[in-house]
Amino acid sequence: MKKVAIFLGAIAVFSLNACNKCAECHAAADIAGAEYELQELGEYCGDELESIEANGHDISDTLYLTADGDSLPSPVYPGNVEVHCGEDH
Repeated sequence: MKKVAIFLGAIAVFSLNACNKCAECHAAADIAGAEYELQELGEYCGDELESIEANGHDISDTLYLTADGDSLPSPVYPGNVEVHCGEDH
């Protein structure tokens, strides 16, 4: 009986983790036909992941550099930018 309880507990843990999809996200901008990664936003899961992908991210300062510290071809001004999650760019 103890083995059955442990088995069911393990299945419950794996099931909960599978339902709560998580991904690393970053803010991005398309400038002159090229995509630039602006900021690392961290990991989002579940409803928060769906929300940030759908609604984008608000930039509050003018950005002159990418997330890697390279110069942008033109500044990105405050406003809403798109968010990419779980992708390599």
